[in-house]
Amino acid sequence: AQPVRHALMGAIRGWQPQTLSAPRPGDRQTLVTRGPGGFAARSPFFQGDLGGLDAASAACALIADLSEGFLANRPGCMALHCGAFRFAGDLILLTGPMRAGKSTLIGRLTAEADVTVFCDDVLPLTADMQAVALGIAPRLRLPLPKGTTSAFRRHVAATPGPRDRRYAYLAAPNVAPHGTQARPGTLIVLDRRDIGPATLHRMDPDQAMHHLLAQNMGDLGSADQAFAKTRDMAAAMTCLRLVYAELEDAVALLRRAFAPDAPPETNVPLAGPLADPLHAPDRRSVPVHPDRVLRQSPGIVLRRMGSGAFLWTPSDPVVWHLNPVGHAVWTLLEIPGSATDLADTLAEVFADVSRDRLTRDIAALMGDLLEEGFVTG
Repeated sequence: AQPVRHALMGAIRGWQPQTLSAPRPGDRQTLVTRGPGGFAARSPFFQGDLGGLDAASAACALIADLSEGFLANRPGCMALHCGAFRFAGDLILLTGPMRAGKSTLIGRLTAEADVTVFCDDVLPLTADMQAVALGIAPRLRLPLPKGTTSAFRRHVAATPGPRDRRYAYLAAPNVAPHGTQARPGTLIVLDRRDIGPATLHRMDPDQAMHHLLAQNMGDLGSADQAFAKTRDMAAAMTCLRLVYAELEDAVALLRRAFAPDAPPETNVPLAGPLADPLHAPDRRSVPVHPDRVLRQSPGIVLRRMGSGAFLWTPSDPVVWHLNPVGHAVWTLLEIPGSATDLADTLAEVFADVSRDRLTRDIAALMGDLLEEGFVTG
């Protein structure tokens, strides 16, 4: 339908779609049909049909499949769930936990004339770690956050990509066309707070690698390959943590740190790494009994990086990141022991933590390790 085609072309750059009389044998097919209640979409990448769609939402379903299809046709291709942009030179990647403001910050950066935006969601990487722009316009959730400046609202109104009541694509001229490549040079993990100035902090390589692993959307094959690729990528980039509360403060700080027109005297000093985690991981398992004795399972692969470590089993592509405390617990379990035993051993190291709290925390970690098969009874 022409409305869907028009909406689709308003949100992609550098693609050259062809009109075929019939699908080619073996092609994946995303089917969009029009009915009395709106458009419906059927895709090989999701279960069931999406119905009652307007033209913008139907185009959104197609755009999501462009990313999925690109990766599906390239086994072993690493792809990060992140935003990416550059002023000049190497690419700057933005990632972080949910609701850290990644999409809003990328959308705001499209208002900077000297910025080239690669993506706000999916960034594929070639075998030699070149990032590839998919040529998909950033998408903002509506309504815009409170405190958004009138200048940014005018910019959103002036970049009329497809939009509905919930989302708006920003068809800005500085979105990189499909196929544009650049080398990632900086990884920034977003840490949005309620109050406080925007600051940049150095990030330990193991923490950066943890985020790269967590945000990977591609099929890297084995855990060994995933570890090697993310280790090499983290080592090749400057890894930072951006703490911020206000959108405009964050943009101003990024300009002072990376824009070529920033005066030398405004170079941003980098603070030291922050010890507090960005978010607490969801715990799926239950703590073991404090007196239950466990030991390391045979055949587990351990790799150290910085102050942390990574665990995996050769048959499982999932890689686990251990902070220094988790690494200490894992090392102690080379000899069979219980949470109570380990708490006795670590009590001197954590003198400011009560014995009961230390035992509970270790029992919870041992429950996670048992659930994943890293330890056994």
